[in-house]
Amino acid sequence: READWSEQRQREREGGRERERGWERMECGFVGGAPVVSRGVAASKSGVCGLRASLAEQVVKRAQADAAKVVKAVSGEGVKAAAAAMLAAAALAAPMNASAFTEAEFRQLSYEQVKGSGLANRCPEVEGSKGSIKIEQGKKYRIVDLCLEPKSFQVEEEVGTKRGGVKKEFVNTKLMTRATYTLGGIEGSLTSGPDGMTFVEEDGIDYAATTVQLPGGERVPFLFTIKELVAKADGDTVQTGTEFGGEFTVPSYRTGLFLDPKGRGGVTGYDMAVALPGMEADGGEGQSELFKESNKVFQVTKGEIEMGVSKIDPSTGEIAGVFVSEQLGDTDMGAKAPKNILLKGVFYGRITEAE
Repeated sequence: READWSEQRQREREGGRERERGWERMECGFVGGAPVVSRGVAASKSGVCGLRASLAEQVVKRAQADAAKVVKAVSGEGVKAAAAAMLAAAALAAPMNASAFTEAEFRQLSYEQVKGSGLANRCPEVEGSKGSIKIEQGKKYRIVDLCLEPKSFQVEEEVGTKRGGVKKEFVNTKLMTRATYTLGGIEGSLTSGPDGMTFVEEDGIDYAATTVQLPGGERVPFLFTIKELVAKADGDTVQTGTEFGGEFTVPSYRTGLFLDPKGRGGVTGYDMAVALPGMEADGGEGQSELFKESNKVFQVTKGEIEMGVSKIDPSTGEIAGVFVSEQLGDTDMGAKAPKNILLKGVFYGRITEAE
């Protein structure tokens, strides 16, 4: 029995030594890329720490040398396009803090550089901020390459107050759609008259199906659009501070060929779901809800937008600024009440004389 106790004590002593060696190894680490040894552990006692320190110094020196090579290469004329693509990819990791590209820089990128990078979902930026563009009466002008990029998506919801009441306010949402929610390539006529300037939207990628998620988890689909926009502004000169505002048409989120899970549609599919005819014919309550679910309609609503010019380049005719748009969301083809959507973002456009 005494031999067993002595053997157990020997094992405990050996285990304690292993734990001490383990703690010594754990106390050797790195802070800010530099090797450090914790207090109470001498460098002479930790050969592993010394080895790690020397390796870390070599890695840091190599990284600095590689960074110097990259800076030297990017400064060359022959790789400006590749450098722009690399910076664009880095900017996408933090789009809110990244500096945007101008239209000229966008045109220097090839299809392969833009493909899969998300740059196609961003609006160009204007470098100039001073000057003005005169819109003369009797002449025809056009706004081309109009682009609208939302930065904020809010939905009007009923929110409880501290006193137990309920009020409506716009709440922030989470974007569920990938990088396909920006409108681009839009163009239309711009004229000047006694009542000011008028822009009429005519063509382009002027709608984008988008979905956002409320804090409670409910998802709200809507069709972001400025179809048939008629925006007016005071004066006959486009300059910093000019504001265009007007109404536009919001088509239905779903089209007539869409079929719901029960096979009902607007122009095709079943008229009503199985077992519903008997429920609708009994004269009981809730008939209107069943009727809305079966009677699919293509609803068209209205929206409003305000666009404020903050940057302008008279030499190229480019303008840029911010916009605020308010419109209704999806009605599920008449089955539910739509929610009010508030969008805020940036826009870009170019003013040219019509041929």
